[in-house]
Amino acid sequence: MRKIYQYFLLLSLALPLASCDSEFDDDLVRDSQPDVPVTFTGATTNGFNPYYTVSITGNKVLSLTLAIPVETGRTFKSLKKVTAGSTALLPGSLYDDTVKPIAADVPVTGTSVVFSMTFDEYNAKLTANGDKTPATVAAGALVERQFLFRIVLDDDSEIVAVPCRIRFTP
Repeated sequence: MRKIYQYFLLLSLALPLASCDSEFDDDLVRDSQPDVPVTFTGATTNGFNPYYTVSITGNKVLSLTLAIPVETGRTFKSLKKVTAGSTALLPGSLYDDTVKPIAADVPVTGTSVVFSMTFDEYNAKLTANGDKTPATVAAGALVERQFLFRIVLDDDSEIVAVPCRIRFTP
């Protein structure tokens, strides 16, 4: 028994010496942040994806303002694909041809662009009832829809913005 204890002690002392001697830096372990950051002007962020609050009884328009910093020297060229739906929607859907876009190849210019549509336009482009704008929202309930944007910049590079959500209130 004493020999086994000595082997475990020796092994526990040797393990730190066998650890990695350099930082592991690969696509698997780094944040997926675009070289040119896209922000959503006027959106609220509480530690998660930015969101806009929209009243279900208001003017019935969904409006998101995308912006990139002027310091980057880049401008928008087009919104290559925009998808929307439940908050379970993943960025990979922007590259999936089976996912129907709510907008595609929309030419835009400048460092800021407003993407908007009415509730009716939005609902007409979605097939799943769970992804459409709700008819009513109970007080205190959290009802959200997510938007994903695949963007082409003026140098023809493509970036995917962080997901942005619309939070519906009564």
